[in-house]
Amino acid sequence: MSVLQLRNIKKRFGQLEVIHGVDLDVHEGEFLVFVGPSGCGKSTMLRMIAGLETITEGDLTINGERMNDATPVKRGVAMVFQNYALYPNMSVRQNMAFGLQQAATPKDEIERRVSEAARTLKISDLLGRRPGQLSGGQSQRVAIGRAIVRNPGLFLFDEPLSNLDAELRVHMRVELGRLHARLGRTMIYVTHDQVEAMTMADRIVVFDSGRIAQVGSPLELYNRPGNLFVAGFIGSPRMNFVAGIPQRDGANVRMEACGEILELPADDAACVGRPTTVGVRPEHLHLVETGQGDFSTTVTLAEQLGNETLVYCNFGDADEPWVVRAIGQKFFREGDRVSLRIDWPNAHIFNTDTGERVMVNAVPKSVEERAL
Repeated sequence: MSVLQLRNIKKRFGQLEVIHGVDLDVHEGEFLVFVGPSGCGKSTMLRMIAGLETITEGDLTINGERMNDATPVKRGVAMVFQNYALYPNMSVRQNMAFGLQQAATPKDEIERRVSEAARTLKISDLLGRRPGQLSGGQSQRVAIGRAIVRNPGLFLFDEPLSNLDAELRVHMRVELGRLHARLGRTMIYVTHDQVEAMTMADRIVVFDSGRIAQVGSPLELYNRPGNLFVAGFIGSPRMNFVAGIPQRDGANVRMEACGEILELPADDAACVGRPTTVGVRPEHLHLVETGQGDFSTTVTLAEQLGNETLVYCNFGDADEPWVVRAIGQKFFREGDRVSLRIDWPNAHIFNTDTGERVMVNAVPKSVEERAL
């Protein structure tokens, strides 16, 4: 069942259109993440759902009722902001109770909801403090608690962890996941951090310049990106790319790119003679014995991460190095020669002109296909 439906949603500021006809169904109880680079329209979209921005064109329905002109309160949503938006002159208890007081909720009901939310978020001992006496993580929990007490049907989060340090962000990601499982409510979460998106989402909506580039589960987007933008945005380190025009050479298909010759799988005839971009994720490049790879190159940098090593290598005369994710601790110096083999069944082929995926054999199988 769809809790929220967006149909041809557009947003203009004067003559500038920033959201270009978005269509989306949000399912009951799911954790949906809007992700994309700064300025792609994800926060504007969230604010239109919340009722904090007007909708220029299109229809927004919640539980089957058109809500384009409804106030935020009537939409049954609660929003958690990036900067927490706590009242500095109020205690934690008063901050959490404020919205309920404005709605004329009985005092005993307010106390029950605040106490219950505080226990859930483990902030019961903070109820007497003011925001200035809280850490960033504690302030974020209070902001979430203020949303919980309203008992909304839809939670909206606008980059709520961006002001926290790295360790606390990881901790709060886990806590939000547990909270979602406990409450079972629909949540829409905006972030520019694709690691947050991959680890938290049931589904991810990738925004690109005010349009939806792709919607899918985290692994679906990672394993089968529909276009160059999604392929380059999802995954860290990012996918390696090289462009050229494949040509048939007898029984083989070869592509010259940046001074290197790549031999593509022979049955990839769909891309022959057309501008083509090959994409390879770092874990699908393998260090092999000299002469046994698809090409040889030189190392520019090796980053030791303990359980793995990121090896940066030249690809012909390309401006950007290719990155190899090698398991374990590998030691290289700048200028070392290595041979690399591409795991072609897990490579990605795109039409360079349109950016769209070319459906050929050099694609990874879906998670469902791999399970068979």
